[in-house]
Amino acid sequence: MTNYSASAYLRNIYLLVGVAAICVAVVLGVKSSFYLSLLTYTALYSVAALGLFLLFGYAGQISLAQGAFFGIGAYTTSYLTMEIGLPSFVSLLFAGLVPGIVGWLVAQRLLKLTNNYLAMATLAFGSICVILFGQARSITGGLDPGMIGVPPFTLFGYAMRTPTAMFGLCATVLVIATFLTINLIHSRIGRSLRALRSSEVAADGLGIEVVRYKATIFAIAAAMTGVAGALFAHVQQSFNATTFSVGLSLELLLMVVIGSVFTPWGAIVGALFITVLPHVLEGFEHFKLLIYGVMMSIVMIFMPDGLGKGIVDAASHALQRMRRS
Repeated sequence: MTNYSASAYLRNIYLLVGVAAICVAVVLGVKSSFYLSLLTYTALYSVAALGLFLLFGYAGQISLAQGAFFGIGAYTTSYLTMEIGLPSFVSLLFAGLVPGIVGWLVAQRLLKLTNNYLAMATLAFGSICVILFGQARSITGGLDPGMIGVPPFTLFGYAMRTPTAMFGLCATVLVIATFLTINLIHSRIGRSLRALRSSEVAADGLGIEVVRYKATIFAIAAAMTGVAGALFAHVQQSFNATTFSVGLSLELLLMVVIGSVFTPWGAIVGALFITVLPHVLEGFEHFKLLIYGVMMSIVMIFMPDGLGKGIVDAASHALQRMRRS
């Protein structure tokens, strides 16, 4: 069981400072467009995975609709930037607000369901959204050509056209999202969500408003996923409705499960794992599935709490040994 004391909070803050330092080092030292692109996608998928970590890892509510919220965020920022002419920063805020509102409204009905029924309901909602994305051609461009020519993110008149600038943006949003996540899980809301995950009946008996908390965390997860979708739109600059199918929802869920449902760092490690691994295995096309399966099995057997938690625990033990020596 994870320790949620003040020392655990400080450990998470120290780790966040370390992650921020690594991001700065990447901005200053990495010049390869390929590696910067991989790390940029890792950062933006990590933001979405952090939202799902809160929903699934903390509240115990599974969602297969995160791909839809990712798409809502992408289309919101694209439409507001290209058609309305709003500044990118304002569009990014709306890209979090709109999916958050939609998520809150959907949660009022769907979160009355539990377990497999909830998963199927969110899967149906996600599928409906993909159909709507394909049919609302006046807003989304439909399936063909889709949304094309999305401008790069602009801040204070500076257009972030280079891979380094886009990574810097996505990394900054990731650090902010991680900081907010850490503070949320160590707050009263975080304690209530942990109680809710253990037993909704017991949580209700303790005076926790189960429906309100479930709807709130569902909306927060949707908003974070929408922000990630907006970053994706500015990085990718062209996409269509098929990008946001259930496959994306499953990938985001896989990032959290592989990384860890017990620590926010699992979302980042899982996103890195899922983003980078396919490129690492490109030279082993015929054995890719076999290698992928073996690596997944190793993680599940030797790190049952997730790859991210295993790495964090190993780092903590190493630091303790250094202090003792």
